[in-house]
Amino acid sequence: MRVVTVEEMRAIEAEAERRYGLDGPTLMAAAGANAANMAAEWLGGEVSDLRWLMLIGPGNNGGDGRVMARHLVARGATVAIYDWRTQRMEDLTGQPLTTSFAATLEQADVVVDAWLGIGHTRPLSEGMIALNDQVRTVAAKRHGKIRVIALDLPSGINADSGAVDPGTLTADLTITLAAAKIGLFFFPAMGVIGQLRVAAIGLPADMPLPGTAEWPTPQDLAGLLPSRPLDSHKGTFGKALIVAGSRTYPGAAALAARAAARCGAGLVTIATTADLIPTYVTMLPEAVYAPLSDAPSAHAADILTAARDQTAVLIGPGIGQSDAARTWLPMVLQGLRDLPTAQRPRLVVDADALNILSGLAEWWKLLPPETILTPHPGEMSRLLGGGEVSGGGQDRLPTIRAAAMRWGHIVVLKGAVTLIASPEPVRLPCLNAAPNPAMATAGMGDVLAGTIVALLAQHMPPFAAATLGVALHSEAGAQAARDIGFVRAGVLASEVADRLPVARAYYETIAEGE
Repeated sequence: MRVVTVEEMRAIEAEAERRYGLDGPTLMAAAGANAANMAAEWLGGEVSDLRWLMLIGPGNNGGDGRVMARHLVARGATVAIYDWRTQRMEDLTGQPLTTSFAATLEQADVVVDAWLGIGHTRPLSEGMIALNDQVRTVAAKRHGKIRVIALDLPSGINADSGAVDPGTLTADLTITLAAAKIGLFFFPAMGVIGQLRVAAIGLPADMPLPGTAEWPTPQDLAGLLPSRPLDSHKGTFGKALIVAGSRTYPGAAALAARAAARCGAGLVTIATTADLIPTYVTMLPEAVYAPLSDAPSAHAADILTAARDQTAVLIGPGIGQSDAARTWLPMVLQGLRDLPTAQRPRLVVDADALNILSGLAEWWKLLPPETILTPHPGEMSRLLGGGEVSGGGQDRLPTIRAAAMRWGHIVVLKGAVTLIASPEPVRLPCLNAAPNPAMATAGMGDVLAGTIVALLAQHMPPFAAATLGVALHSEAGAQAARDIGFVRAGVLASEVADRLPVARAYYETIAEGE
């Protein structure tokens, strides 16, 4: 699904009228109708027993809201309108109501924010802020019994930057129109939009849409799943080599290997020193081992020997940044790059390996083509040679796209909204918008890296493996939080790894059309 800037959205609307004769009122009619249907679906399908308060602004967003109101009334809903232009309560026909805004709000079940659309960039007016404050006060008093739906976006958000006016009303659901707006995927906007859904506005299915990024739908992601034929064996699903862990961080290798096994790799091998093998056997008896020599100087040769019959390799989690690791890592990467294409395993580089690389000049030239890099913001900053990379701001998208093209590799920039960028200029970056504070804990990156290498082992193309791996990881995290009790803290990385089969099954069900 396309993600657009304000300029791109305006170009889409202009092209719809120029090429297809779809003028503003026609698009508005479809937008309002589909928004009403989507709101009803989100509320369980029945709206006739609900009382709606529509906050109608002076522009096109208000027009969309009026169309939405008509369709809600047609479904049997009780709808009252507060019109910003007249500063009064009205019914659907524009006739004034005798009830006040405050009295209507006290009885409302749903408030729809249709004040302002994507073109508004100035601060909210004092009058709108005062009315929004009333909504917040009554909602708090009624303990969340009022649900807030934003039409296109919560009024006061900058649709390009994600900046939020302090007076903006936090939504439980945002129904954005035609295409998701890029600013909704940045913080602080992401923190006030609630659930995000996209309603069609009647554009032709074959109309080409410009875009800044892609937001894959569950159906898109389901279509990426590697097949699992009934007549398969472990060799069918590839071999994943995990070069990870150390005496200081033994859990990193165990978590990555566990995730790779849970995500369906046929055979998972851990490259480690002999003294750590007994530890790993207790953690994951299903793994096999590529013993490394006691002498670190021989590790590069040992790892390259182990990698020659592998489908995919993960290097980095928990290897530390010792002088020995700084010596053998570049040798391994160069050795993998020098292998003939047909013999070269796909590669994921994570964590300590990224930090070691960041200290090398033109480090990206050491890596085989289409290596997948999985940095968090701090690691990304170091790879770039300095400068801050935010955890959720608008800087992330241009930064990751430029970096992927400069380096020639796929970059997965982790965060509450994770971005995946390709070195191919024609391929838009993908967004995974599934903020989950329960996953903000140690080991989650190891699980993600193991998930991605498992998909590479199953012969997925690198960009698809990165995109699906991020989605499976976040869905497994959501499953873990729900299973424990809809928690926002306390989920362990191992619990996320163990729910990867359930996450995969979720997408398999979608793929099967159930």
